[in-house]
Amino acid sequence: MSPIMLRSLARQPFQRRWTSTTSKPTETVIYTGPLANVAKKLKLFSVTSLGLGTGISPFVFVIDVPVPFIAKAALVGAAVATSAASTGLIQWVMSPYVTKISQNNTNNELTIHTLSFLAKDHQTKVPVESLGPATRIFTSLMVMDPSTATAQVGGKPTKPKTLFYVHPELCEEEDSAIKTVIDKTGIGKGF
Repeated sequence: MSPIMLRSLARQPFQRRWTSTTSKPTETVIYTGPLANVAKKLKLFSVTSLGLGTGISPFVFVIDVPVPFIAKAALVGAAVATSAASTGLIQWVMSPYVTKISQNNTNNELTIHTLSFLAKDHQTKVPVESLGPATRIFTSLMVMDPSTATAQVGGKPTKPKTLFYVHPELCEEEDSAIKTVIDKTGIGKGF
């Protein structure tokens, strides 16, 4: 082979010549939360502002101003407590928000995607039969039998969530997969 042909072969991207013979069960997305991006950005902003507020607060004590130490401590305490309270409230309200639901085509199992504390994708796998109506405010679904649920964040196992919120207006379309799930869980009567 000539040097020109070798260089042209070297520049071509490597292409796979074989395909996998094992097939994974396919999952179909049956629900997408319309505020998923907003929820993620809000959680990230909230956690970031808490971290920055807590990280910067010691510098208040370094600044040379004629203010007593106790006043500086009260100011820092109030700022950190306010930031922590708002972050906690946002986490409590947005934690059950469902960004996406996918259904396994081979069995009757759902993968419910929510956001973790640091706004990472939190996946809870649960059988449809284990879901029921929720009683807490800002929720619509709950796992009735938590022992049937599994979860992961970033590929690592974690504690499954048991409370979820889906937009009821997106679950009313007849003959849709999410409508079937909602009807099976018994929460469709409350919408």
